[in-house]
Amino acid sequence: MSILLKIACQVIARRRASGEAFEDIIKDYPRMTAAQVVEVKKELNINA
Repeated sequence: MSILLKIACQVIARRRASGEAFEDIIKDYPRMTAAQVVEVKKELNINA
């Protein structure tokens, strides 16, 4: 996992902790590939 993807995971985790839905958060990352989204979900234990 690249450093930029690790940072994105940290930000996404914080935003989820504050109550935002993953689907809404990921819309703010339009350049993230489908493979990267899967990697983030795996890292954050999101089963959707």
